[in-house]
Amino acid sequence: MRFQTHNADECKEYFRAHQGTHQFDLSRGPSFQDFQHHEWPVGRLSLNLIEMRCAGDFTVTKAQPASYYQFNFLLEGSCRVKGRFGNAVAQPGDAFIIDPDQPLTELWEDRMVQYLLRVDRRLIDGMLSTELGKSLKQHVVFDPVAHDPGIGPWLRHIASNTAEAGNVLLSDRRVVKSIEDTLITMLLTGFRHSESAGLERSAQGVAPYYVKRAEEHIHANARNDLTIEDIAAVAKVSPRTLFYGFKRWRGKSPMAYVRDARLDIARKELEMGRESGGSVSGAAINAGFTNFSQFSRIYKARFGEPPSATLLGH
Repeated sequence: MRFQTHNADECKEYFRAHQGTHQFDLSRGPSFQDFQHHEWPVGRLSLNLIEMRCAGDFTVTKAQPASYYQFNFLLEGSCRVKGRFGNAVAQPGDAFIIDPDQPLTELWEDRMVQYLLRVDRRLIDGMLSTELGKSLKQHVVFDPVAHDPGIGPWLRHIASNTAEAGNVLLSDRRVVKSIEDTLITMLLTGFRHSESAGLERSAQGVAPYYVKRAEEHIHANARNDLTIEDIAAVAKVSPRTLFYGFKRWRGKSPMAYVRDARLDIARKELEMGRESGGSVSGAAINAGFTNFSQFSRIYKARFGEPPSATLLGH
């Protein structure tokens, strides 16, 4: 519980201080009954449960730009949403998305119960850039109101588990990161937006250009010293985009891809060395390895036999 009040003025002040970008107004002051705000952090996301009850109508207005998208999943109440897009009505089972830059007015009828998920616009843009393989020229614009594709039950489950004291899973950063990525992916695939067409094309399984460009560079230079920064510069993307692109499309990091390319070279060197009198150390050096004990270990893990066995043809 972050805040609870039965006083309308306290509620208005809380909106002003906590939200910064939003204002709360009543049609009649004495009609205010109750306001509650629960909040659970989910990695870099903020999951909130907002409950407000009044005897009359009330409005919530966003007049200032924000740094985040706000996804509102209605549980109770009816809301008329007004913005530059016009007017739309959201009912329980629907969701409406508040754009970081656009002003918006919410007109509610006597009660509001909703899950509210805040997502930094950089997380949305970053994941889309990775999926599409390009930098976005402008931030994503979502359709303002849509039916909830099934994300609400996930939020309820997360809130329930986060509220449990001593939950071991949700104290693990790897689990939290996975939940964070899953939620952002669900938002991007579950709701229509300005980049939906490109996202659907990427889901068909064709790796973006920068992954292929990076692969070509790695295969041509695997024997040389390579860093993720070097490869990213050739691919013309950031190291972060390159990393997540390889994880998404190749199931491994760029440097793991470099390691495997070098191991493939070493195996060919060893096979040819059976006739030419090659050595394990020579094959390792020719493939770009300098630590021979590490080379033997990862070679055996990859091919199921030590490099000496490949050289001897056993």
